[in-house]
Amino acid sequence: GQRYCGRCEMYFLSPRVREEEIGRYYPATYAPYVRRVDPGWMRRLAGLAGLTGRRRRIVEKYVRGGRILDVGCGAGEFLEQFADDHWERYATDMSGEASAAVSCEFHQGAIDQTPPPFPKMNAITLWHVFEHLYRPEAGLRNAANLLADDGVLFLAIPDLRCWERVVFGKYWNGWDPPRHVATYSLKGLSELLARAGMEIVDVVADACTSDLLALNIDFVLRGAGIQANVRRWAAARLALYPLVLASTGLGLAPAKVYVAKRR
Repeated sequence: GQRYCGRCEMYFLSPRVREEEIGRYYPATYAPYVRRVDPGWMRRLAGLAGLTGRRRRIVEKYVRGGRILDVGCGAGEFLEQFADDHWERYATDMSGEASAAVSCEFHQGAIDQTPPPFPKMNAITLWHVFEHLYRPEAGLRNAANLLADDGVLFLAIPDLRCWERVVFGKYWNGWDPPRHVATYSLKGLSELLARAGMEIVDVVADACTSDLLALNIDFVLRGAGIQANVRRWAAARLALYPLVLASTGLGLAPAKVYVAKRR
C-alpha cells in the first residue's frame, strides 16, 4: 500500500515488487510501448487546435536546439516531434523492444543504474518515468552528469494536488502499483534534486491531454470487473478533453513538468 512521509510530503509504495522482478509488469502490451493510431479526422482536428507538438513547445521554451535525450522513450512518438535540423536525438528505455521504435541512437537500460554512453545533452526529458525509478537520486545524478553546463532537465510526474486524485481515490492513475514506487511532492523532489546538484527553475502543466483521465476511468471499470479501454477510444478522449483543459486552466492539471538545471 501507499505510505506517507510527513517530512518530505511524499508517498511511497510499500512493500515494493523486487526490482529484479518488476520487468514482468512492463510487457510488450504496456501502453507506452504501443503506438497509438488515431483516426485521420482526430489527427487533423488536433493539428488545427494546436494540440500537436505541445511537449516540444514546453522543451523549446527553455532550449532552442542541440542534443536531446528522451529517457523511457517507449514507442518513440515524442522524439518524432524533433526530426529536423535543430535537434540531434537520443533515446533510452529499459525495454530492448523500444529500439525498433526509434530512428536515433538508442541505449537499453535504466538511468538510475547505468548512465547511457552518450555525449553531453542540452535537454533530457523523463515523461512519467521518474516515479518508476527504484534509485531516484542515482537517476538524477546520472542525468545531471549527462547535461551540458546550460542543459535543462524536464521531469513530468503526476501531481498529488490534482482533483483526479480526490475523485478517483485508490483508482487514481498516479498510484499505478506496482510500477510507480513513489509519488513525489514539490518539497521531496526539490530535496532530491539538490542532493544531485540541481535545482528547479520552473514548474509548468504537462501537455494537457485526456489520456490520464481516461486511464482513471479504465481503472475504475476494471475494479468493477468490466474490461474496458477508454484510453484507446479516440471519441471518448475527445469528449473528456474540455474537462481536462478547464482543470488545467484552473491550475489543477493532473501532471506537472518540473524544469531543472545544474547549480
